[in-house]
Parts: sequence; C-alpha cells; structure tokens
Amino acid sequence: MQVSYSSERRPAASVIAELYRRSPLYRPVDDVERIASMYEGSNVVLTAWDGESLVGILRGWSDGTYDGYVCDLAIDPDYQKAGVGRELLRMATSQNARVQWVLRASKIAAEYYGHLGWKKIENGWFWPRES
Repeated sequence: MQVSYSSERRPAASVIAELYRRSPLYRPVDDVERIASMYEGSNVVLTAWDGESLVGILRGWSDGTYDGYVCDLAIDPDYQKAGVGRELLRMATSQNARVQWVLRASKIAAEYYGHLGWKKIENGWFWPRES
C-alpha cells in the first residue's frame, strides 16, 4: 500500500460518490451534480490516493485564520485503520494552528475522533436540511 496525499488533486464527483458508497458515508451518492456542487463550494479538499485510485477524502471549509469545519471524511474500507483518516485530519488541522476545527461525526465514527485527540463538544446546534 503506497498512499500519497494531495491538497491540489480534486477527483471527479462520480469518483467521490463511489468512495462514499464504499466507505460508507451517507451522502447524496445518486446525485452527482449535487456532490460536484458540494466540492465547488468547499475550500478545503484533501485527498489520499493509491496510484490512480481514490482511497480517502476530506472536505471542509475554513477562513484560514480562526474557524474551520470538516464536512466529510471518507476512507475506503480497505484502507481504514491504516492511518489515512488520521493523516488527512492532520493535514487539515496543521494548515494554521490558530484555526479551531469542528466536525459532526457520523454514527459509525462517533468514537473515532477522540482517540486522535479531538475534544467532544456539547454546545452545538444545527438547522436541518430539507432534502
């Protein structure tokens, strides 16, 4: 396994949707246009590749100086527990130590972030999407 990481390489929305299906990460995988739009609106996109195969992706937003939000972290099941997610998160959080990052964990990854040093927060709120 030779994984390389990139902050420059953005895969096609169909490739991202396939990774979401495998990972599994609940996203609108049958609406490739919506996935493309999600990525067009994100200024933090970090990818992990094994050759030409996308094996991990992190999508988020940051103002670059104060706040950051991790929207998605999807890792191919064959690469889970190999440090891929850890490295993508490290890449995001090391961009500027003054940025506070937050995320909303999926149910299947609810305990994953704690062992990486992330602190649980209880003071969050959300406005649900309509679809």
